[in-house]
Amino acid sequence: MGGRGGSSGLSNEKPVSKLIAKVYFNSSKKSDALRGSGTVKKDSKLEKVINSENTSYFKSIKTKSEAVKTMNYINDRLSESKRKIAKLGSAEALFKNQRLAIEHRKLVNASTAMRDEMRKFSKASEKGDISALHDTSRTTTTYDRARKRRMKNFDSWFFGSGKK
Repeated sequence: MGGRGGSSGLSNEKPVSKLIAKVYFNSSKKSDALRGSGTVKKDSKLEKVINSENTSYFKSIKTKSEAVKTMNYINDRLSESKRKIAKLGSAEALFKNQRLAIEHRKLVNASTAMRDEMRKFSKASEKGDISALHDTSRTTTTYDRARKRRMKNFDSWFFGSGKK
């Protein structure tokens, strides 16, 4: 099991199926990650968490800044993995390269687990508060005009209009 390099670490890993390899390749091929370049400086603590698939570490994160840093690291590693997969050129090549496929699967699982944990750091809006839905800085003029017309129509119906 020990030793330098080699595939000793993968001997007990469940291999990635041809179908999943095809899914990973197709999603990588269409990813925005291809626009980026370079590699990510590895964080040994997070790499151990990702490789062991120990998601309890994510639950132990207490601060939002640490959570954001962890999420960004995982996203950067996922993007790097997608670039490597896209460079292989085919789903068949990815299926043959089980090391990369298994690493990608672990990164996807870590990303999903961390995304779920990020919810605890986001502030939930109060019940019945819809102001976030009508943030005028994020709406188009077409939407604003249509909403204004609907509100005017509702007001005239609710409060009664001068027209009969």
